[in-house]
Amino acid sequence: MVLLKGKRIAIYGGSFDPVHNAHVEIAETVLRHGCVDHLIFLPTAHSPLKQDGPIASDADRLRMLELATSEQPRFSVDSSAIVTGGISYTIDWVRNFKASHPSDTLFWVLGADQFEQLDKWREIDRLATIISFIVIARPNFSLEKKPKVIIDFMHIKMPLLKESSSSIREDCSNGQSIIGRVPQSVQAFISEQSLYK
Repeated sequence: MVLLKGKRIAIYGGSFDPVHNAHVEIAETVLRHGCVDHLIFLPTAHSPLKQDGPIASDADRLRMLELATSEQPRFSVDSSAIVTGGISYTIDWVRNFKASHPSDTLFWVLGADQFEQLDKWREIDRLATIISFIVIARPNFSLEKKPKVIIDFMHIKMPLLKESSSSIREDCSNGQSIIGRVPQSVQAFISEQSLYK
């Protein structure tokens, strides 16, 4: 991946198991907001805040992200957290990225629920000096539960998106249709590969 120097880069991390329309809508909304030039989807090997790991293989999750982002030139997919394996810590990825892109400004995209858990993130004090956060807020989002650490953040309000990867996996396993809930190319891939059966 080659990025121009001095860009404003948003990072959207997650298991994306599978990537669905709400993920894509959040990413598109961040771009439309005008605060960043480019958005990187960062699939994780295993989140330290989740007990269970992904269901689909790393290769399948990467392929679904590539399919979902292929028509948006301001999106890219970074596989480094998956290639590294093990638990994925944000601070490790950010340090590595900043070492090779020192002039880029980084923004981490996260939901309001994750924002409230930032105090649990590894080295959050250090991380908060390197990056800013973009909080995707529900309409009734409140700043009452801010993390204790002082961070630079902005929030983007969006309608409540009820879609979840777990409900899509469950519907796939029950033979129910997921048409219209994931990008068409992703739906075709899930069907062809018989994922989540």
